[in-house]
Formats: sequence, C-alpha cells, structure tokens
Amino acid sequence: MAATHLDVGLRCIKYLLCAVNSLFVLTGMMIISVGTTIYAVYEDFSHFLDPRYFSPATLLIVVGILIFVIAFLGCCGALRESTCMVLVFAVSLSVVLIMELAAAIAAYALQDDIKDLLADNINATMHQYGKNKEAEDAIDFLQSKLYCCGYNGYHDWEEIMKENQISLPKSCRPWSISDDIECGPDSGIACNVYSSGCVKHLSSLINKSVLYIGTGAVAIALIQFTGIMFACMLGKAIRRQKTERERRRWELRESLVNGYQPLGKADPLTTFPVVYMSPEPIKNV
Repeated sequence: MAATHLDVGLRCIKYLLCAVNSLFVLTGMMIISVGTTIYAVYEDFSHFLDPRYFSPATLLIVVGILIFVIAFLGCCGALRESTCMVLVFAVSLSVVLIMELAAAIAAYALQDDIKDLLADNINATMHQYGKNKEAEDAIDFLQSKLYCCGYNGYHDWEEIMKENQISLPKSCRPWSISDDIECGPDSGIACNVYSSGCVKHLSSLINKSVLYIGTGAVAIALIQFTGIMFACMLGKAIRRQKTERERRRWELRESLVNGYQPLGKADPLTTFPVVYMSPEPIKNV
C-alpha cells in the first residue's frame, strides 16, 4: 500500500511539473514580446540613449529563449523520471531567475540619471539641426512622436534658430496647425507649438519601460520559484521511488533465496524411504 501511495504522489508531482512547464512556455513568450517591444522603442530613440540602456531588454529576450529550452528539458525529465534531467532543470531555472532579477535591478539602476543624459543628448542634437541630416531626422521624429518641442520647452530653439539661421522645426507644431503659419518669438509661438519639452516625455517613456521590465521580471521569477520547488520535490520523489523499488526487489530476492532448500540438506528421516537390511546375507535353500 505504501508503494501505491508513493506512485500516486510521484505521478501527481510529475503532472504538476508538466503543467508548470506549460506555463513557463507562455511566460517565455510574454518575456520575449516585452523585451522586443521595449527594444524597438529604445531603437526608435537610440540617438539619445546610450547602448547600456538596451542591455535589460536584450537580457529579457535571451531569458525568454532560454525558458523555452529549459521547459522542454523539464518536461522530458518529468516524463522519463530522470533525476539528472530534473535537477539540471532546477539549476537552469535558478540561473534564469537570477538573470531576470539582474535585469530588473539593472533597469532600476539606469533610471537614476536618465533625465540628465537625455537633456545633454537632446541639447547636443538640437545644435546639429540644419547641419546634420541624421540629427535633423532624429529631432523631428522625437518631437512629432512625443508631441514635444525642445528639451525643456520651445524656448530652447530661440538661440539655435539664431545660431544656425533656421526657422522653428515643423515637428514642433501640432498636426492641426497649418504649415503656412509662421511661428517665432514675435508671432505667438506658445499658441502654435507644443509647450512641453521632450526630456519630460522621453524620460517618462523610459521609466514606464523600466517599470514593465522590473514588474514582469519579479512576477515571472515568483512563478519560476514555484517551478524550482516542484522540480526539487519531483527529484526527491523519483529518488525515493527508485530506492523503494530496489528495496522491494532485494526483499523478494532474499525471500526466494531463504525459502529454497537444497535436496542434500533435507531431513533424511522425512525425505528418504526407510530400507531395512539384514545383518547376514540370506542363503539359497
């Protein structure tokens, strides 16, 4: 009866681990989608960001791919009742969990100086407006997508317009404003352009991305911790079941060996027939 309960418990843990692995596949897809989305957003504004800001999103994509491989390994180990594969699954999942926490910590650490970095980069790029086509496209894309003008406000363009002999970029104007309207310090510029600066909008976008990375990594780490616990329980159950099988096999072998008695060691009084012999030979008459 004990062996039966052991088999039932092992089967339950096995199916639970397979179900958790199926959940890992879904979470892996979510991690990859979040990582690629954030990476694409960062790529759009890569002109104003350092390469180190791409590392958390890249790490999430790598973690999502690893989860697919690890989930397959865990299912194979559970179905084949392989202690080695299950333990490798638990160790690999622990490494992935550490990587996710590292991505969350890195994302939160990078947001401290994001405003100063963006202000410097946007300001430097604005001074290249009208001189560098790449900088001009980057500024126009930034202002048109985030509905902003300048790094702190539209007043930031006044010095640059005088320095580079250019007019206010059309990307500072809302889509509802006609391109024929002249905008400048003397023509009601505040009424015809976006009033807020791009540093505020872009830093808010980065902070939201950091929040998504951190929250998603911690939530998925909790699910993975559950998977690690199931894997450890399954490994112990498999080892216990194998030990129980060996013990039962040994007991069966011992009972067969002890219950068998060779013919030469049997009791002669109960095994062999009794034959009476005369002390003298019988003579023929």
